[in-house]
Amino acid sequence: MKTVGARQVWAVEEITAALGRRLEGIPSLWVEAEVQNLRHRGGQVYFTLRDTHQIEASMRSVLFERLVARPEDGSLVQAYGRVEFWADRAQISMRIERMELAGEGLLLAQIEATKARLDHDGLFADTRKRPLPMLPRRIGLVTSAVGAARNDVLNNLWARFPADVVLVDVPVQGDGAPRAIARALGVLNGIPEVDVIIIARGGGALEDLMAFNDERVCRAVALSRVPVVSGVGHEKDVTLCDLVADRRVSTPTGAAEAVVADKVTLHAQLVAAERGLVRGLVRVRESSVVRVDLRTQRLIAALRALGARSEGRVAAAQSRLEPAVRRVADASALLVPVGSERLGRAIGTRFVAAESRLSAKQALLEALSPSRTVGRGYAIVRDPADGHPLVSVGDLRAGDRVELEMRDGRVDATVEGARG
Repeated sequence: MKTVGARQVWAVEEITAALGRRLEGIPSLWVEAEVQNLRHRGGQVYFTLRDTHQIEASMRSVLFERLVARPEDGSLVQAYGRVEFWADRAQISMRIERMELAGEGLLLAQIEATKARLDHDGLFADTRKRPLPMLPRRIGLVTSAVGAARNDVLNNLWARFPADVVLVDVPVQGDGAPRAIARALGVLNGIPEVDVIIIARGGGALEDLMAFNDERVCRAVALSRVPVVSGVGHEKDVTLCDLVADRRVSTPTGAAEAVVADKVTLHAQLVAAERGLVRGLVRVRESSVVRVDLRTQRLIAALRALGARSEGRVAAAQSRLEPAVRRVADASALLVPVGSERLGRAIGTRFVAAESRLSAKQALLEALSPSRTVGRGYAIVRDPADGHPLVSVGDLRAGDRVELEMRDGRVDATVEGARG
């Protein structure tokens, strides 16, 4: 710097040097801005950090490639680095050491990471989605008790059908919301009468809906023993909870319409079904009568034909049988005299043989008869009381009365003594 009269005159180099000394005192810092004009060159990644103003920045390629979520043009980031001043060009830039997605970009990266894990475990598969019950006994509702979503669900439910609802009040955004929603699902699954569960909240920014992209909520939905309907946000909003649920609807009102049938429509369907059933039964009865009459006529005709065929077969059999009977009768008439003669001879032969066997047995019987023994000079000693033969000396004692059977009669006797 030099003095020219009353003026202090600076050289450009002096100004840039002074600025450089001032900027050297600024420590490394975080800055939030949008990435623009991202390009790779010579082991460096160059880009512009922009909000209402802009500043050029660079980052080593090896550090950029290690980022968990790499930004693209338009991504909002939070970048940490050191401010640099190029004195020869009087240009300020930043050398970035760390960088993370910020705002919606960060949230989207978190959602994609969670989505990949859930997809790997098969939680989005259509094969695990269950049908909703037609008329649930009791409906579980997980939402905020003070939100508009609660009124949308209940008003539309009860306008369509007088359903029984169990409401579990939960926060639907904020740090504590995911744990509360997962716990509410567990509570409702413990009520046996609950046949279906609705999760609902109104629309909002991506940050407001993050509780329904939380992994804890998604896994609690997948573990539910009953079907879950997700009615979160508006038409354009799609959360991971929507993808895991058994049924995804675009609004809380749509959830009510999905879970219960409209009673007016249902009544009309039942009336139409009843009429259709009656018409069907009438047609079945009429066609059955026609079929029965036709089959009766066919049966009568078949029986008549069978009777006619049977009569013909009987007549033919009779015509064949009569000559055969006559031939048998004629042959029998010739055979009777011969048979009678043979029978007479056979009877005579058998009679002579029987008479001979009888004589032989009679002679044997007479030879063995006691009377024949007595006739040869022997006597039979009997007990006079019962006529029983006494054959042993041991059966008698002195003084016993006995009866002696001899050839020509019987005599009474008294035993005087016995000798063995």
